[in-house]
Amino acid sequence: SSDLMKKLLANKFKSSLFISLCFSFLLTSCYKDKGSVTMTYYKGVAIYGDIETLRNTPLLSSAKIVENPGKIFIGEDFILIGEEHKGIHVFDNSNPNSPVNVSFLDIPFSKEFFVEDNVIYAESHYDFLKIDISNVYSPSILFRYENTFGSPLLNNSGQQLLGFNFELVTETLKLNSPEVNALNESFDLYYDYSNQLIPAANVPSSFAGNSAQDLGTLNKIAIYDKFIYMVGKSKLIYFEDNQSNFVNVQELLLDDGLETIYLEDDNLFIGSDNSMTIVNVSTPSAPNYVSEYFHSVSCDPVLPFKDVAYLTLRSNDDGCNGTINSLDVIDINNINNPTPLTSIEMSSPYGLRIVNNYLFIGEGINGLTVFDANSPENLVYVNNYENIHAYDIMMHPTISDRLLTTNQNGLQQYAIDFTTMEVYHLSTISY
Repeated sequence: SSDLMKKLLANKFKSSLFISLCFSFLLTSCYKDKGSVTMTYYKGVAIYGDIETLRNTPLLSSAKIVENPGKIFIGEDFILIGEEHKGIHVFDNSNPNSPVNVSFLDIPFSKEFFVEDNVIYAESHYDFLKIDISNVYSPSILFRYENTFGSPLLNNSGQQLLGFNFELVTETLKLNSPEVNALNESFDLYYDYSNQLIPAANVPSSFAGNSAQDLGTLNKIAIYDKFIYMVGKSKLIYFEDNQSNFVNVQELLLDDGLETIYLEDDNLFIGSDNSMTIVNVSTPSAPNYVSEYFHSVSCDPVLPFKDVAYLTLRSNDDGCNGTINSLDVIDINNINNPTPLTSIEMSSPYGLRIVNNYLFIGEGINGLTVFDANSPENLVYVNNYENIHAYDIMMHPTISDRLLTTNQNGLQQYAIDFTTMEVYHLSTISY
């Protein structure tokens, strides 16, 4: 999906100072000269404005063309497609052969959302929104929790920080300078109205979420017992939805490089670039670190299913570090000690789903790969559908033979004959 591709391309700087700054293979270069270092990086210059004007933007507007898609929710008769930093497209999908673009929910600076019980929970820059979609054609904001993700930074005129304009620059900086130290911890450098460095920790976090009704595996938001959990770069942020407000925003520090989150029973399975972390939320207000399974550095989502967890580890030309492209199966019967069962070499694995005991894995331009997963420790290869380019994979919430995939051209809907394993294309929502 578009959100995934942006995330992968953002993987520009990591690890220790000179490994990160000198050898990051795409966007960073440097050399040391008498106490200085020359670096190529993205410089963000602050944009300021009136956040109250944005907060008063009318929610419902006419349908718009999908240009920069983000997260996707599949409902029984409609589909929601996020438009990066702008809002959510609403499609009538009562006829899956011909979905209709009917309206747009205008949510400025929105990137992430998920849906549960006819409610959209949406991030909108500093704020978190709760939107009633019991009638998807007449939605309304139930309430807005302002400054959930931090208080707005101000310029000398009292305007709020709204975002950044980024430029790729090459500069020579002093070793151990604030800029060099910041690049060792973050992907970009952020500057305010007076050209002063803004610590990355003071910049509102970006999250990537999906829905509870049909959950893909490329997600950064989960909900359990009215608690909302989000992964940032190195921490789990969580708070309670008490029906009239969001309360008790807290954080649990974890490892750096967090990428995805998936809820199974009362455990959160969090994928990072080098591990799978298990956090127990049986006491929702006090998430508890349980264990961690380490793997080679790569990009990976995690899909827990019964007593195993499936990891797709990817390292290819899309910005992921490392050299591994594989499907790993981990025994999580004892969540205190996850242990590997098997590993299968793959081409470029992304999202994955279990349907009717078949494991579907999107391999991007390398097609859709399917395994018989009746015996997780001994997966049986079924087929690779070369013509189905797939990144994330979702299922219809009530129709068991409906498969939906995302790729660089749009959202695809398919029907599956599980007897013959034939897959039939129904429609495409292009973007």
